Amino acid sequence: MAKRIFGTKEWSTSSENCVKGCKHSCLYCYARSEALDKYHTISDASEWTTEVVDIEKVQKKKFGKRNGTIMFPTAHDITPSTMSFCITFLRHMLEEGNDVLIVSKPHLECVMAMCDCLKDFKDQILFRFTIGALNNDILAYWEPGAPSFGERYHALQYAYKAGFSTSVSMEPVLDWINLEPAFYGFAPFVTDSIWIGIINYLDKRVKIETEEDRKRVAEIKDWQTIDTYRKAYETFKSHPLVRWKESIKEALGLELAKEAGLDR
Repeated sequence: MAKRIFGTKEWSTSSENCVKGCKHSCLYCYARSEALDKYHTISDASEWTTEVVDIEKVQKKKFGKRNGTIMFPTAHDITPSTMSFCITFLRHMLEEGNDVLIVSKPHLECVMAMCDCLKDFKDQILFRFTIGALNNDILAYWEPGAPSFGERYHALQYAYKAGFSTSVSMEPVLDWINLEPAFYGFAPFVTDSIWIGIINYLDKRVKIETEEDRKRVAEIKDWQTIDTYRKAYETFKSHPLVRWKESIKEALGLELAKEAGLDR
């Protein structure tokens, strides 16, 4: 039986991280969920907002030239407090000739710094910015420490105008009502692709502790249905930029990726 390709393997053949914890504290975050419930490296979700840089790894890790694309990061993000370390880590990958997919809920400050410091490696970099909603109220609930919509949108525009390859991840879509205006709003500044996906393992990863939590989770569940996916597919199926994450492909019976990194 062929190995199932999902998650980061749809986009890359290998992945790297150099920080533990993330100030963005997204409620659906797989890394926070695993740290809390699987590995027990934190005892409370609030501890995840403390970012600890693995300085030895940043300074000493040797990469060599790898086959395929490296995704960075996957278990944290690039924030103003970790930016300089992340850029150093990225340079180590890029100087060996590696292609790197940089995935982030982008801070404009960080994107400006990366575009400046890594401009000599433009041909090896693809930015993928996660923007799951236009509505700042929705973003503030699900991604409480992450940048606003406006800042992420400006970061996308900045990287595009700086001549870098750009893409957007709408995984997860947090506002299905405004999926179409969001998609077409991003498209002029995207050179590669716009990905559409859902919150995976919603009940497992999102803790319901308040009435607000119950309301927000119910809203997502109301939208994460086969009818919603089918409508989205019919709307965008002919658009050259659209890509579908494995969760939606599987629900709609679309062909799944057969090899890691080929859906990049």
